[in-house]
Amino acid sequence: MHISKISFVGFIICFAGLPLFAQQRALTAPEIATLKEKTAMSARSLQSLESNFKQTKQLSYLEDAVQSAGKLYFKNPKKIRWEYTTPTPFVIQFNGDKMYTRDGKGRISQTDLAANRRFNALNELLTETVQEGNFFNESRFGISYYRNGKEYVAALIPKEKALSKYIKQIELSIDGISFLVKKVKIIDPSSDYTQLDFTNQRKNIPISDDKFVVN
Repeated sequence: MHISKISFVGFIICFAGLPLFAQQRALTAPEIATLKEKTAMSARSLQSLESNFKQTKQLSYLEDAVQSAGKLYFKNPKKIRWEYTTPTPFVIQFNGDKMYTRDGKGRISQTDLAANRRFNALNELLTETVQEGNFFNESRFGISYYRNGKEYVAALIPKEKALSKYIKQIELSIDGISFLVKKVKIIDPSSDYTQLDFTNQRKNIPISDDKFVVN
């Protein structure tokens, strides 16, 4: 279970998922331009974020989905902490080009992202979206844009072979007022998926640097 969390989590810091429903309306070109502008502005103004999250992982060989929950912390630049509280304590932390994990028994491991092509690709994408606000990089993804009630939905299909080995499609649900990502669904090539739902998002609140120290 922890392996599946780690393989997924480097990419997802600012993202959580939504299936494409029939009532969704495709956006016009001017609407897409406005969405890109407002989402980028929101991301560039993001200095810190605290949020609750619920993670659902559906695997074809399991009858029931695997669920977990916890808190996400982000602080500019490049500091990210995923703190799983249920069903078992587990911490995944990104600090610059390093990734750290701590399991429920207090055992800590470290990964050099520069030496791990998979994690490094996800981390670069993460930095691009969170810090630069480039959620919709059409040089790297084929993207379809929709409006679903008060939310926007973007379906992203990787163009890069390196990324498409791990990700078939990403579905983002973006709040139409705050322009923060509320849901992310990442679909594997096998059609298994991981979905994150973010709630109680608190933007630009003080977060101590101690929160990003794994010990």
